[in-house]
Parts: sequence; C-alpha cells; structure tokens
Amino acid sequence: MAQQSTLEWFGTTTFRLRTPNLTIFLDAWLQRPPSIPQHLSVNEVTEADYIFISHAHFDHLPGASELALRTGAIVVANSTAISCLERAGVPSNQLLQVAGGERIPLFTRAIREAARSGTCALAPGPPGAPPLPHPSLAVVAAHCWPSLHCLIPASPTNMPATLDTGLAYPLTPEQKNWGSTLDVNRGMIYGLLAIGDYVPAEQRDGKLQTFVQWLEDVNTHRGCFSGHDGGQLMFNFVLPEDKVEPVEAALAKGEAAYKTLLWQAHLGAYEGIVRNMKPKPDVAILGAAGRPNHDGRPFVGTAAEFLREEVNWLDKPKRVVWCLHDECPVKPFTVDVKVATELVEKDTARATRVLDMTHAKLYPIFPSH
Repeated sequence: MAQQSTLEWFGTTTFRLRTPNLTIFLDAWLQRPPSIPQHLSVNEVTEADYIFISHAHFDHLPGASELALRTGAIVVANSTAISCLERAGVPSNQLLQVAGGERIPLFTRAIREAARSGTCALAPGPPGAPPLPHPSLAVVAAHCWPSLHCLIPASPTNMPATLDTGLAYPLTPEQKNWGSTLDVNRGMIYGLLAIGDYVPAEQRDGKLQTFVQWLEDVNTHRGCFSGHDGGQLMFNFVLPEDKVEPVEAALAKGEAAYKTLLWQAHLGAYEGIVRNMKPKPDVAILGAAGRPNHDGRPFVGTAAEFLREEVNWLDKPKRVVWCLHDECPVKPFTVDVKVATELVEKDTARATRVLDMTHAKLYPIFPSH
C-alpha cells in the first residue's frame, strides 16, 4: 500500500486512488476501443480493494467485472450497473448497491476476512445478513451523493470535434424548455450504441469502424454496460492522510487529522447537495465535458462558468483535477479545458490550483499548501 495518498489517471474518468490502507478504483474503463490509448490493462492490475462506479455507460463500466473477478474487490454502484455486473458473473458478496445518501465504511482486506471468520467486532444486523465489520474499524469513509450526467451540447450531426469550455453552445427552444437526461438516454440507446445500424460500413472512417466493432465485441464478453446511466453518483472520500488508523479516530481529532477527495465524473450537479456537502473536499475531481446540467436543467453559460460555480459551492478546494476531457472514440473527441482552468484559478486568486494530470503517472494527491 502507498505510504501517502496517491492518484493515477487512466483516461476519461478512471482513476486509481491509493491510500496507506486501501487501493480504490474510481470507474474502471480498462476495456477500451483500440482507437484510443490503453493506459492500463486489467491484466496488469494485481490489487484492488474497492471499485466505485459513477454510472453504467460504455465509457465508465467496462472492465469493472473483470477487475472485480480478478482481485476480489467490492464494487459500489447504482442498481443498473449492479445488474450488469451480476449478468457478468460477479458474486453478490462483492456487490454493494447504492443510490445516493449512503455513508459507506471501507475496510482493509484483513478486517473483511476477520469479519467472515468472526474474529473482529461486527456491525449489528438481521440474523441472515452476511457478517460485516463494525463501522468503527473502517479506515476510509465514502459518502455517496446523487449527481447529474451532463447534457448534450449539440445534435449528433453537428457535434464539434473539440468542445471548448470557454464557449456557450446555443440552446434550441426544445433544449431550453425540455432538455434533460432523457435526451442523453435516447441519444445513447438509439444513437451512439446503434451507430453500426445506421452508418453504412463504407461511410465509416477507421476510428468509427473500430468503435462499432468494439461495441459488438464488448457486449459478448464481461465488459457489459447500459444505455441508461442508472442514476449518476458522486463520492466524497474521507481518509486519515498518511496514517493507518480508523477513520472515526481521525474525525474525532478534527479537520487537521483527515483529508477529503471528491470524485464527480460528469459536468452536472444538484447545487444544494454540492453547497451543503460536509466535509468539503481538499481535492475535487470534476467532469469537464458536455453541456453543464444544473439541477436537471441546461446551464445558461459556458462549461468554464459552471465549473467556477461548482468550485465556489465546494468552498474552493485546494486542488482541482479535470476528467472526461481527453480522447474519446467518437465526437467530441476531446475537450479544451484551458478557459476553465484559467477562470477557476483567477476567480479563487489561485487558492484553488488545477492539477493537469498525465496519464498513468503517480501523483501525491493532497497538496501541502
């Protein structure tokens, strides 16, 4: 295990968070189309204690089942993602279904094994429930919150190759009055995931052809996913920084004894939840692609302006990391986050600094300033 908390980014919204106590994957898109870089293979992973899934789409879930089966990790996800993982053969004792609002105690593997053998304090529960360690033995706490998927910035026929966080994409009257994640579901199920049905092979470029083949292949294996996100989730991780001790002990000592990392995989949020979140994060990983989704409505303004609002709702975390902005197999292929970075750092007088992560590079995640 790491002696301090570190973070690695493997593209899109998939990260590996290592603490002195645990190895945690945030999303698990490790089964990627060959048209975009593969920064980590499932076969390279030898250790994982928990896997947290933001939602069940094609660029977040594939790889989670193989990773869980390979490592024995517990997967925390919404009901749609859990159903996919059950169909893929992941045992029920490795699946934890959540919907937002839960406070989840995370345990070392040794404590989990001790609970199974009845050699540690157990949480109270009904007689037929599997043994669970007492929460006082948890070394990390994960607070689960409802969140929102981004909205669609343009129609599939005029989607730009690169989204710019500094541009406000025009809203049609329909989008203004009715735009919601129903459009995302409809576009995903009948558009993107069916693209091989309505784009003839002779009209596909190499990247699109590869993506169509990947879609067909990944659904025949354990890398399952859904056209419905199942309800977007975000997670706020509370951990004793650089220490192996129960998180309850750190919380009792006060803010100086623990650190907090928020992971939000999409450009959308319920303002009230983010404003009132406690504890506030020291580090926030924020999705930066798409049209911002503010309380279930299209945000009027740029992605950069929405991200600035989020950072302020979170009381200006010391460090921000963008995600969802790198290479995608279909349009938009990338997101330009330059304006978002400049706006956030300027608005906070650089109290918040944006960390531009390189894929597969190890970063100590909690800043010293």
